[in-house]
Amino acid sequence: METNLQHEDLLIQLRAKLNEEKVKLWESPYILPDGAVSQSLQDLAKKYATELSLDIEVVLQALHELQLHSIDRSKANAEFKETGCATFRIKATLPGEKPRVLKVQSKLDAAGSDLIKIVAEEIKVTESRVKLIINGKVIKPAPSLEEQGVKNGTQIMALIMSEAPETVKKEDTMYMEMKATRDDAALLSEYVDDLADDDEYIKLEDQSGKTVELPPLERRSLLVGLALHERGRAAAKQRDYPLALVLLLEADRQLSECSSSILKTVDNWALLQLDIAWCYLCLQSLSSAADAAARLARAEESFKNSYGENHQRLIALKGTAANERVLLMRLYLLQGIVAYHQNKRAEARALLEKAENELNFLRVDETSVAALMELGWSRGQARTGLRATGGDLDRAHHYLADKRAVREQEREKHRRERQRRALGLCLDGSEVRQQLLEALVGMGYPRRLATLALRNANNHAAEAVRLIQEQPELLEDSDMSSEETESPSSEDSIVVPDEKLVAEIAAMGYDEEEAKTALRVAKNQAGQAVDLLVAGGGHLPADDPENPSTSSGAASRKRQKKHKRDKKKREREQALDRLSRAIRAEEDEHLDTSLLEEEEFLAQYKSLL
Repeated sequence: METNLQHEDLLIQLRAKLNEEKVKLWESPYILPDGAVSQSLQDLAKKYATELSLDIEVVLQALHELQLHSIDRSKANAEFKETGCATFRIKATLPGEKPRVLKVQSKLDAAGSDLIKIVAEEIKVTESRVKLIINGKVIKPAPSLEEQGVKNGTQIMALIMSEAPETVKKEDTMYMEMKATRDDAALLSEYVDDLADDDEYIKLEDQSGKTVELPPLERRSLLVGLALHERGRAAAKQRDYPLALVLLLEADRQLSECSSSILKTVDNWALLQLDIAWCYLCLQSLSSAADAAARLARAEESFKNSYGENHQRLIALKGTAANERVLLMRLYLLQGIVAYHQNKRAEARALLEKAENELNFLRVDETSVAALMELGWSRGQARTGLRATGGDLDRAHHYLADKRAVREQEREKHRRERQRRALGLCLDGSEVRQQLLEALVGMGYPRRLATLALRNANNHAAEAVRLIQEQPELLEDSDMSSEETESPSSEDSIVVPDEKLVAEIAAMGYDEEEAKTALRVAKNQAGQAVDLLVAGGGHLPADDPENPSTSSGAASRKRQKKHKRDKKKREREQALDRLSRAIRAEEDEHLDTSLLEEEEFLAQYKSLL
């Protein structure tokens, strides 16, 4: 990589000199009819070699390379005007190999899939392994190249996915995974406000642990974007940068659908821009410097909006901005590298110096890290604690403990608030008391029925018990959704099956759930319940077509609704399981870094400058 960067450094300097002196290498006297190296080109190489203190042969070879590129571009422009056939320079990044530059031609009205096919054949890989990227967007198979902003002479990045046996299946189904992630997040976002207290599937929190309330559509886009971002970060940690970049760009598209006001209050948007620019760097995608520069500018603006000028908002929230300096260090480093590739050398030096200052501040003693890990903190938590307290071991431990306690308090506050809303109000307008509900549940009564009883009894426990035991048919709940309740005539919906009778009927060989349903319909009359099960062959009979309002019909409808509720709950649990594997469990993980990669890049680019 060092050799590639040194060669790129020479090309950058030569381009700057050629532009400054308005030298056109594709015109006379620098070209000869037979394609040989002209004396004028040799004289130019000697001049630049002296100015740059470099070997004349190295400079001549680089100038000839630039000359050939200029001639090719001139011919391509002429051909495009004459035939409409566009020429693209495609830099293909193959796992474990040096990047290859391809010259590919295609009509602009061709579909994206046609260009993908040409590149795949050129490199001799399957089409499913090729992902083409232009201006920070993945070229899609269906629309035409022109519709996707591709122009003649465009430089395109081709990511070639790994073909290791253990990863082929993952890569072939990458877009299916992204669709599944979108569907999972959409499902959970629809139900997140309607779930019971013990079924809190997923929620959005700010840095302090407070829940962020969003409109459903924006919440869905944000959840999907965050999930894809985490999948991309996980791929980047495994150094699978081609896969990471594709996932991160899709996350960027999803988050772009959220309102700007939401993105200004959180730092996720800035983090995503940093991660995309980092992937460009690790993929040596120098042609993406312009897109990287734009993303880093957005990241810097987003940090100012979410953290405040001089981090005053962040310090008020967290008490310190020490750990967020990790993000600033990476921002300065990336901005310096991009400035270097844009031949803004003075600006690059200043930015890399700022990055180095931040990096020196962020270093921590590994002995202290190990000591905190012995106290139960993870390596990442230990680093963040030490950075927040200036390396003080004892203070770091207390800082981490206090931070965890504050977050848990916020979560507990949110949980209690949701519980309060779920319990509802009594007939006299007072709130149902949680302690009384837990007492009734402890006595063996179902939570739902105990809640209904307390609402109707205005929080009088004895009266609630009497209603459950003696007059369950009088319980009414105007707040329950139609999906959860039956019509007033469906008294079986609030009859509690006697557990002893359930056991007796189950011992006869009947399904326990069918036994409970039969007992509800028969109002705990065991003989009638058994007769119903016998008549239905072990199941309750279907609705009577002549009398659909019969109790057996009502029970059948209730079973169907219960089945739907159970199915939706299973779907939510499966969706949560899939998303949980994608979204990080440890808070502030994005602030943890060993600094090794950053130090390596910093040293490389400082040596070039």
